[in-house]
This record gives sequence, structure tokens and C-alpha cells, in this order.
Amino acid sequence: MKTISKFLSIALLASSTLFAGGPFVATPQPDVEPVEPAVAEIPASEPEKSIQPYFGGALGSSSAKVDSQAKVCGGCTYDKITQTTSKESDKILKWGGEDSAASGMILAGAEITDYLAVEARLTQAISDYEIKDHQPISMFNAAIYLKPQAKFEEFGVYGLIGYGLTSIDFMDKNTKTNGFQYGVGASYDINDELTAFADYTKLVGSSKKISDATTLKSIDSVNAGIIYKPDF
Repeated sequence: MKTISKFLSIALLASSTLFAGGPFVATPQPDVEPVEPAVAEIPASEPEKSIQPYFGGALGSSSAKVDSQAKVCGGCTYDKITQTTSKESDKILKWGGEDSAASGMILAGAEITDYLAVEARLTQAISDYEIKDHQPISMFNAAIYLKPQAKFEEFGVYGLIGYGLTSIDFMDKNTKTNGFQYGVGASYDINDELTAFADYTKLVGSSKKISDATTLKSIDSVNAGIIYKPDF
């Protein structure tokens, strides 16, 4: 009986300990490195192009074409036999020509996008146009252009579409003419800051009288120069 009582006592003590929430030993777990949550990568967008100012200059050649026309009296003749005087009809005398002169040009502009710029130019004929049977003619031009452009690696092509004012000095008289101007050109990027260019521009394309007898027909200009783009 003593043996049975002792067994029951031990069993009762074990059950009371179990149901009373006795000490619990957790099963050891292997070490696991924490995993960072995956984050989707957002592709970087290209930065917007800022307005790029630039400056430059060029040397070149410009040519002017003029036509002149004057009405002159025909004069009188005297017939000795009939002893009468007759007046000949008036005559129209025409002359003209074309000449080239060295010119210099400075410019300033701003690239608004990769495909469009705005550019202002000042062009001065360094020497006078010496056209046959005419007094010397000098020229100054100021213009502003829209400049559509396309680039292929280092090379580029562009157009010039704008408005300009041309001042002409001829026979101690100054004449100003203004109107539509245009041109085409090509460029080559030497480096990030320097660009070489060459272009043709029509500075005057419509007739303008610069004296009683002489009419300016056109002025064309060909330039080659350098553009500097500062890195601000």
C-alpha cells in the first residue's frame, strides 16, 4: 500500500505541475539571416535640357548686286541744207554690276531645345563694294533668326529664318531696308564648348532704290566661324 500511495503522490505532483504552467523549454531553432523586402527599381528619367546660351563670330565674304537706269536727252541736230533743227528722242541708259567685299560677323544665341535655337547677328562689310561705273557702296546688317537644327554625332545642319535691317551708304546718302532673311549652314563640334560652322545667308532679297538712278537688287553673305558655349 505504501508503494501505491507513493506512486500516486508522484503522479499527482507531476500532473499539477503540468497543468499549472510549469517551466517550458523551447526547442532550439537554427539561425536564419533576415531577408530585406524586394524594392522595384524605377528607371532614371533623363534630365530636362536647360537653355544653353552661346556666342561666336565669323569672317566671310558678302556680295552686292545693283542695277542703274537713267533717262538722258537725245540732243539736237541741225540740217544745213534745209536749215532746220530737229530734236532726237530721249534715251534710256542702263548699267549695273556686282562685287564682293570682305565681311565680319558676330552672333549671340540660345539653344532652347536640341532642335531649335534663337540667334541674333550683326554683319559688317569690312571693305566697300566697288561696282563698275558706281561710287563705293558700304553695308551693315542686323538680324534675328529662328534656327531649326539637326545633329548627327559631332556634325549638324541648320536653317536660318528671320527678319533683318540693312543699312546702305551710297553717294553720301544712307538708305535702310528691312525684310525677310534666310540661310542654311553646317556645323562640327570640336569639343563640348567649341563648334565650327559655315553658312550662307540672304541678307537682302528684294529691290530697293538707293539713289535716283540706282537700285540695290540683293546682298548675299557666306561665313565661316566659331561658336563658344560656356559651361555655367
